[in-house]
Amino acid sequence: MTIWAKVPDVTMFFRPLLLLAALGLAFATAAEARTTDLLVRGLTEAQALYRTTTTSLRANRPAEAEAALKALVALWDETASATIAAPPAMAARVNLFAEQMEGGRARLKRAAEALSQGRADGALDELAPLKRDWITLKLSLGLYGLVECLDESTQALDALMTHKRQAPDLTRAEARVDIIARTAVYRYALRRCEPFAAADVVGDGDFRRQAEAIGAALDVIDSAIRLRDPALLDRVLTDLKTFDAQLTQRFGG
Repeated sequence: MTIWAKVPDVTMFFRPLLLLAALGLAFATAAEARTTDLLVRGLTEAQALYRTTTTSLRANRPAEAEAALKALVALWDETASATIAAPPAMAARVNLFAEQMEGGRARLKRAAEALSQGRADGALDELAPLKRDWITLKLSLGLYGLVECLDESTQALDALMTHKRQAPDLTRAEARVDIIARTAVYRYALRRCEPFAAADVVGDGDFRRQAEAIGAALDVIDSAIRLRDPALLDRVLTDLKTFDAQLTQRFGG
């Protein structure tokens, strides 16, 4: 008998082992998918609840803020517990992933405690760093949405605001060209956010109205440059900062 005659017997022997290995791989893949989905969904929903909480706090609606914050604490507790116990593969991209998740959980509990004591300002102070923390966390994970897009557009505006901190000489072509270029970058950065706003629960109608106000202010910059009017430029930059802050708080918290 040749060795090949024994192959079927060997195959039959290993078949149960191969089946067990395949089942194990399937279960591991399913578990990985669940924790990945939990992390992505948890971060996205946390940003929405964060927005509701901070908006309610600023509007002096404590009952609404307390309900949103309670839901946020529960959501983050579930997300942190599950993803720390079984981190998805994407968590390897984040330095000190578990510590960041635990830090968010502790900060949310302190915010809830402050709000229960009637200290709305204290709750806002505790919550404030989470916006930046979660933006950084999402970007590290390769995730991007409306909050991250608006953060980038605000950075583009900050570059334009250098001409408010130091008044430009509008008689110089170099200064005018720089303002025009930075204005174009901000306008483009804001337009990039429109598709994300269309999918947002707040609705893109509200986003569009506020974005149109910003667009109108940007058009005034062209007039200020054409008229060589630094006072007009200063006023419109002040308005832009206010409009941008309103937009980012409305949609980003």
